[in-house]
Amino acid sequence: MKLLFAVVSLWAVAVFALQGERARYRFSEVDERDVEPFRSGQTYKYRLDSQISSGMASVSEQHAVTRLQAEALFHFQSERLVSLKLNDVIVGTTNQEIQEPEKVQPMEMFKENQIKSEEARLLELPCTFDYVDGLVERIRFHQQDQPWSKNIKKSVLNMLQLNLKQRQGQNVELEQLPAWKQEREQESSNGKTESQQQSKMFVMPEITLEGECQVTYTLNKMNPSNKFNSYDNELSRDDLKMFNVTKTVDFHRCNKIADIRYGPKIEKPCDNCTNQQELEEKKLDRTTIMRHVVVGSQEKYGIKKVETVSHYIFKMLNVEEETPMHTIVASQLNYIRIEESRNDIERELRQVATSNKEESLLYSIEWDEQEKLFYMYGDDEFPQQSPFEKVQDKVGKVENLMKKLVGMWSDKIKGIDSEATLVYTRLIDVLRMCNQEELRQIFSLFKEGSSRLSETEQLKAEDILVDALSNAGTHNTIKVLVEKTLRKDIQPARATRALVQLKDLPAPSEKQIKILTDLCENEVCNRHGPCRQVCWLTVGTLMGDLCNQELTVQDSVEQKKPLCHSELKKSHVAKAMKQYNKLETRYEKIVLLKSLGNAGLDASVNELEKIIRDNREDPLVRMQAIDSLRRLRAVMPQKIQRVLLPVFQDVRERPEVRMMAVSQILATLPENPIVDQIGFTLIREPSRQVKSFVYGAMKQLSQSPIEIEKELAQHLKAILKLANISEEDEETLVRGSRYYRIPVYSQAKKEGFFVDLESMVGTDNVLPKHITAGMDTIFNGLFQKNSLELSFTQEDVEQWMDVYMDYQYGQSSNSKKSSIRGYRSSSRTQDSSEADNDFRKIVNDLGIKRRSQQRGDNDANNSPYAMFSIRYGDIDYAVLPLEEEFLPSSLKKILTQGQQPTIRDLENLIEAAQGRPFRAQAALNILENSVKIPTSAGLPIRVWHVIPMLASIEGQVKPQFRGSELQAEVKIHPMVSITHLKRVEVWSPIVNSGVESTRTVSVNLPLTSNVQIRKDSSKTFKWTVEVPQKQFRVLNFQTLPLTYTSEIEWTQQRTPVVKRIENKNLLQRAQHVEKVYGKHTFGMPLKVNGEVHIPHSAKYEDVVKTLMSTENHIHIEFQPTEETPNQIVLSAQGSFFQQSSEGSNHRDLKGFHSKSRFDDEMSQYYEQDEDNERKFNKFLDDFEPSKMYKHNVQIQLETVGGRNDKNAQIEIEATCDSQNRYAKVQLKAKRSPLQYLDESNQWTMKAEAQVVLPEVHSSIRQYQQQQGEKQQKFVAQAQCEWGSEHKQKINLNINGQQARNQKWRQQIDEVERLNTPQGQKLRQQMIQKTAFINKYDISAEFEGLRPETKNAFNSLATLLKSWNFWNTKTELKSGRDNQQRDGQITATIVIDPMTHEHANITLKTPVEIVRIDSLSLPTKVKPFKLVKPGQVQKSVDSFSDIVRDYATEERQECKVNSRKVRSFDDVTFKAPLTKCYSVLAKDCGSEKPRFAVLLKKINDQEKALKVIANGDRIEVQPKDGKLAVKINGQHEQNQDTLQEYGIDYSKNLVRIANRDVTVRFDGEEASVKISASYKNTQCGLCGHYNDDSEDDFRMSNDEMTNDIKSFHKSYSVVDDECRDDLEETHRQQEYKQLKNSRNFYDQSEEDEQQQQRRRTNDNDETQPIEKTEVLEYNHKICFSVKPVKACPEDSYPQQTKEQKVGFTCLDRSSSEARQLLREARRSTRPVELPTNKPSFVETITVPSACVVY
Repeated sequence: MKLLFAVVSLWAVAVFALQGERARYRFSEVDERDVEPFRSGQTYKYRLDSQISSGMASVSEQHAVTRLQAEALFHFQSERLVSLKLNDVIVGTTNQEIQEPEKVQPMEMFKENQIKSEEARLLELPCTFDYVDGLVERIRFHQQDQPWSKNIKKSVLNMLQLNLKQRQGQNVELEQLPAWKQEREQESSNGKTESQQQSKMFVMPEITLEGECQVTYTLNKMNPSNKFNSYDNELSRDDLKMFNVTKTVDFHRCNKIADIRYGPKIEKPCDNCTNQQELEEKKLDRTTIMRHVVVGSQEKYGIKKVETVSHYIFKMLNVEEETPMHTIVASQLNYIRIEESRNDIERELRQVATSNKEESLLYSIEWDEQEKLFYMYGDDEFPQQSPFEKVQDKVGKVENLMKKLVGMWSDKIKGIDSEATLVYTRLIDVLRMCNQEELRQIFSLFKEGSSRLSETEQLKAEDILVDALSNAGTHNTIKVLVEKTLRKDIQPARATRALVQLKDLPAPSEKQIKILTDLCENEVCNRHGPCRQVCWLTVGTLMGDLCNQELTVQDSVEQKKPLCHSELKKSHVAKAMKQYNKLETRYEKIVLLKSLGNAGLDASVNELEKIIRDNREDPLVRMQAIDSLRRLRAVMPQKIQRVLLPVFQDVRERPEVRMMAVSQILATLPENPIVDQIGFTLIREPSRQVKSFVYGAMKQLSQSPIEIEKELAQHLKAILKLANISEEDEETLVRGSRYYRIPVYSQAKKEGFFVDLESMVGTDNVLPKHITAGMDTIFNGLFQKNSLELSFTQEDVEQWMDVYMDYQYGQSSNSKKSSIRGYRSSSRTQDSSEADNDFRKIVNDLGIKRRSQQRGDNDANNSPYAMFSIRYGDIDYAVLPLEEEFLPSSLKKILTQGQQPTIRDLENLIEAAQGRPFRAQAALNILENSVKIPTSAGLPIRVWHVIPMLASIEGQVKPQFRGSELQAEVKIHPMVSITHLKRVEVWSPIVNSGVESTRTVSVNLPLTSNVQIRKDSSKTFKWTVEVPQKQFRVLNFQTLPLTYTSEIEWTQQRTPVVKRIENKNLLQRAQHVEKVYGKHTFGMPLKVNGEVHIPHSAKYEDVVKTLMSTENHIHIEFQPTEETPNQIVLSAQGSFFQQSSEGSNHRDLKGFHSKSRFDDEMSQYYEQDEDNERKFNKFLDDFEPSKMYKHNVQIQLETVGGRNDKNAQIEIEATCDSQNRYAKVQLKAKRSPLQYLDESNQWTMKAEAQVVLPEVHSSIRQYQQQQGEKQQKFVAQAQCEWGSEHKQKINLNINGQQARNQKWRQQIDEVERLNTPQGQKLRQQMIQKTAFINKYDISAEFEGLRPETKNAFNSLATLLKSWNFWNTKTELKSGRDNQQRDGQITATIVIDPMTHEHANITLKTPVEIVRIDSLSLPTKVKPFKLVKPGQVQKSVDSFSDIVRDYATEERQECKVNSRKVRSFDDVTFKAPLTKCYSVLAKDCGSEKPRFAVLLKKINDQEKALKVIANGDRIEVQPKDGKLAVKINGQHEQNQDTLQEYGIDYSKNLVRIANRDVTVRFDGEEASVKISASYKNTQCGLCGHYNDDSEDDFRMSNDEMTNDIKSFHKSYSVVDDECRDDLEETHRQQEYKQLKNSRNFYDQSEEDEQQQQRRRTNDNDETQPIEKTEVLEYNHKICFSVKPVKACPEDSYPQQTKEQKVGFTCLDRSSSEARQLLREARRSTRPVELPTNKPSFVETITVPSACVVY
């Protein structure tokens, strides 16, 4: 944009210079009497030529031009007092190509417009002004002169103004130039030669027509020989010269610009962003250059000629920089001669002199001010005569526009006319001109009935009128809207929808807010919940628009009269807080706080801070108070940071409140010190939820490409490095609380949007407390936060879930729980009694105190609450609450009583909706803003940006309920039309001209259908669609840029003369489209026709340019024919988990590898099992599935009626074993023949596939021990045959296995040599990372492929090769090398086992070999994991099992082994098990506990597990080399019985699962997962479970302790048999918290025991170990020849001594030195050196005793 202006400015200066050279020769021939310096008593005659052209830059030379020509007489009554009179005014227009719009074109090119006598008289009225030292001051106009005619005359005076004496006489003070610029200018002038000094430049503040701005003058002498032959007595020969004066106006440095703005304004996105004026200039940029040819001296001169060129460029997007709309003003004032004095002029001048009003040269906005004030205050400001009084019959105009609009909206064949949206905008314009009485007449006209409208049209018109009154948004329309609502002429529900649309008002005011506040407080709205809510939200929005003027550039009206004073803000906040203190419900408080948030008043910060810091307040209310600070983030970011940073840093605060606080802090774009504090808190953060959210937010913001966030992003990257969170830690860190930011952004144009996803989970809820999905936008360099946002907030909604689950699966003996796995209720009351006795014994023996979920102090009832909110443009528009009082009765039964709805409930719903037709329509402006700016020609430009939308829907629903079948007949007809309009218009009361660009989309979709749903043994769905038998338009899309001219009489605008703009750069890209789709398939012809221009590329900028700068139109019409059916029927039915009596066919896969003909070229690079065939065949022989389930889905599409019935159907049948290790899938499809494919027979497809999946290991240890025993391959075999007359066949075989390349093996070997705890950890991580199927061999044999099929495969191969072009090698096969059969393709795909992001592919066809190396994958890929910790091979018998298993896997886990515990909150500590049962996890929040998990030691290796749940007691312990299970004291081995109790059993692993708890046990280690609903109520060694690691050591009596031994003892169930072992263990073993809590396997048990033996029993001392000491230098690395004592990890020296040690050195650049350095650092043992010969001896300090940290 800046570059474009620089080029334009330089070009204009060059044009002036060239014209100046020509003028030298021209003026040298002029008689000396032609021009004289201005003198008293003389009348100077000039010719005025003005031209205003509007078009699209760089697109076309077409312009809409307004041309004005007149005689201008300047009569100097004295040296100071001058008069101006215009004569013979001519106005013309044209709409054509203008190659040089910067030059004034001949008047003969223009069509002359008739000027009415009144307008001509106004233009010819004279005016007087003071002409002091070349400055125009104290202008006095005729009393009858109008603002528009005044401004045209001011444009003439503006060209006369020359401040050559550099006089400071207009009381204009502007900021001085920066010091560096002054110095540069001084240096530049000092270095000039004498000849260069003939040019002079200076800068002065000046009042110009367009603003009070800084003006730069440049003076250049013309030919010195050009002198006059005779001179005035007052002048010497040397004083009279001819010279040029060039003036430029710097619009970047103005005190005032005569702009008038309407609608929402640009707000600064941050406090330190670009100044607001520059933000405005991103949408509008302007420049004005004037050149004067002057005769005389700087003291006394005459003006021969004045030329003015102004450019005004408008854009909404950065992508429009090359093709913006623009307006160019070119004006000339040419000297003609000196006129004799005239009596008629003097007589008129005396009339002017009677006017006492004096004006400056600044553009007069008198009428614009009145217009805006009328919008703001209406009849209160203009009780007698409004500014629009001249507009006749406004009521009739509204009626005509409404009739036209309704007619355009009523065509059900074509849908809404594309022009209807523009008619709606004109309707709004007329309504804004009306006074209240006229608006009442209009409302009565449509309420009582217009004779010009039918009854249906009448209802639609009445509805449209309410929307239009709201969209008009003036004082008068709001007053009438509220008045009719209070009188109930408009129902509260309809008024609610109208209030929502009261946004983006053209001119908000205090009185408008007062009117709406009265409505909010009135009983009519107060009794209607939605009306009350929306009303207060709207009041807040208008207060924000009115009062936050410091965020925007103020126009002239707002500068004259402050619209919002501090008392108004204080009064509004005080009233809101008074109302707040009276409120009792959470919902009402949140709505009021949202209203304050919409207002964004600085006066509200202190009150909001009180609510935020009040811990007694409801957490959701406090979160909303934090959110209500959002609109102040750019005004007072430091204040927000000071309020919220302490809240975030307080770890005692609720996590959700802290996350909301840090979210708002980051939105203020904090400076580095604030970010550092957030980062420091992150490093030490105890709450996993807060840590996850903050880390995610910081990571996403650190990747921001937005300019205003770059400084923050750079610092966040540094902070994240300090946080030192590894990739593995990050995967485990990201839990319920998350922050994602997905960019859709053009880096080249710096525009796009960002999708933001946030979730905040508290310590006492399973579901997130707050979820948002929003969008931030950045267009034209302007960043808009929360452009659109949907949010869900809840508290205790889990109570409804628990009630429903308790009812469905309660503990009563007559429940149906026995049918659900894991929810079996024991029928043996004796066993239940024993389980209850166990619970009582545990509680009594341990003294367990009941826990309660932590709530706010005011949450005594803890009633469930939820709400949905909608935010647009950072403004909250609507809130949907979910509380018991708002719930329908049927839904309330489900949620509060846990009951299922009865048939009667459904029948009531059906009766309520039975056959009632519905109709609704809405009209709204999604966005509207405009600005009027003055031009150097005196005519204003109106820039208008609006997005109107019209939408309607009508129809009827007839539901029926018959037994298990639901049937509904649905008739629905939606119609939508939306337009994006941008217009630049030059306005005058004579003629308008301008340029506009529109994009319109209209959709029309009549639909009649019947839906049937039946639920029995098979689920059936049937959807019948009635096909319209009449032609109708489905979609209309058009874009149209055009220029236009139009004669007007105020608002009575005549039909404009328009001409489309043809983009010369896209002329060759035009394509005519006319095609019919669907005619030959199902007889549903859709005709697509139109003309479009194809963008040069699919890039964002090319697509937008095409849509903005050239005409495109597409019409899609449905045109039924004889073949068109009457109905289209889509039906689907399915059955799932039907037990199959058929056996498995898995043994058909025997010999798979030898039959598949896989390519083995890459096998040499990977380690593979050489005995593939035998092992796989053995697995197939041994595999006997216990259960086989059959799943069947059938989908059919058919037509009914028409010339020929057509159908297509597909059936998929899958047979799987219950443990999902084998599956067989069969697919059958067929359809009717298609004539356009030359088919005469039915097209069919038959496909069959068999799949064997690898077996999964439950741990890395099991993976290492049993790697050769389990089936570790993915095997798939498929055959497919399809076609009509000609059948095509493909046989496909896929073999997937784990393959390790040599590099990977080297890394494993290197790690294994490091026999250290760190090495063991690294090895386990590598095994975990690489344990998946990463190599796939594919063999495909095909037969009879048609050419189009081959082309499709070839295109796919070409795309694959081009995807990674530089790493792709293609080799053509020679005859001798081609051993591959024709019709066969083989491929090998190997995924990188370490990165998971790259793959190598080898593809062999009969003619070529393609090798693709390091192909980047779209995302990380790790298919078919071979190790899933804790995974047990379980049976899946229903969809409930799938859902249950998924939900269980997502739960937080606690692990316990012989020596360690890792709690639910990731705290790892040493707590050796004893022979007494220890409570790991227990429900401690209810009087009747639901579960308890206990574990004890049998011996050093084996453990015993006890789980008490659902009235049952389950015990598991090793016996005879496998795990034995006892249920209620009886051994149980039957798989069906075990599964009935929720037990999945294998000899090495047992999994016990129910709704509350899941336990995995392998005889040595137990893993426990519990539902998140037990947060804060769980007790045991697994911790408190609230996502906070600070309070895990809470003993059974609910007291906190730091003594882990006491903590462990409090959960030990002691009896006589185990008491001695407990006391001995507590006396000898060590209990402590470990630093690295995340990795449960950091050190092996053997390493721990060795360290324990080194420690004494009385203190924390430990013995030093011996290892190799290393000294590093710049060029060498030296190792101690003999081992040296050093303190072990996690300890430090207590005593030291000096010791001489010999060192041997190696060159640092050698690989051997670096290898030894790695081993020495990682190993706790000495390393082997290549030589023991010392290079030197050094005295070093070594420890003699160490102390553990």
